[in-house]
Amino acid sequence: MYLFDQLYVSVYQKVKKHKPKLAAKAARFYVSLLQIGLLLLVGVFFMKFSKQMKMNFLTTPNAWLLFVGITMVVLFKNWMGYSGKKRSILFSKASKPVAKHSLLSLVVFQLLVYALTFIVSKAA
Repeated sequence: MYLFDQLYVSVYQKVKKHKPKLAAKAARFYVSLLQIGLLLLVGVFFMKFSKQMKMNFLTTPNAWLLFVGITMVVLFKNWMGYSGKKRSILFSKASKPVAKHSLLSLVVFQLLVYALTFIVSKAA
């Protein structure tokens, strides 16, 4: 099982205890935000790297347009992937011992990704 699948199952199980009807949406939202944050981190890193190397292959407006387009693809992929047969397969695999993540670690991991993105964006 992939990392994002494990995180999806962990968030789903945590939220299901308190709000069973919102568990699938919350888990999908968490995984999507995490993937978008990692995508943003990689994009900002390469933009800063290319700027320091004085390579002009992608302008800032075009980079943001590309980011928005890829974000839509990630959201659609997660919506299709985690709402059907794959979700039932994930939960059948999750009946076996899966690394359960605490709620604090899930939130801190999300915040660290966006904090690192902010730090990289402010670097010279």
